[in-house]
Amino acid sequence: MKFGPLAAAAVLAAAPVMADTRPMPDYFVSALVATSAAQALALSCPTISVDPVAVVNASEVLLSQLEADGFDANDPSADMESGEDRLSEAQAAFMDKHQLEGASGEAVCDAGRAEISQKTDIGALLVEVAQ
Repeated sequence: MKFGPLAAAAVLAAAPVMADTRPMPDYFVSALVATSAAQALALSCPTISVDPVAVVNASEVLLSQLEADGFDANDPSADMESGEDRLSEAQAAFMDKHQLEGASGEAVCDAGRAEISQKTDIGALLVEVAQ
């Protein structure tokens, strides 16, 4: 399984670091990794899909949390340092957890089902579907 690029992370990583920026919050790192991992699992497994309602709900919670912490929810990168290293570490941890490096087929589906059954942030964005 290949971990697709994180579009939001790429934007954040490309943003210039200014003197008044703050570190990327842990919950934001988790949300970016959960979203990208859920998408990667769904693309690689025919019986796993991203749950659009769960994604919308998670996005609303994330935006509210960013706003409560003083970030501009429309452009969080304006006030946030790049978290590229932390994002890469979290992605690698996910891949290692399920031994997904070079994996395909049933191993990827097993990882998706495990995330769902363990009720992780990733699993909360997934749903099993009939093939």
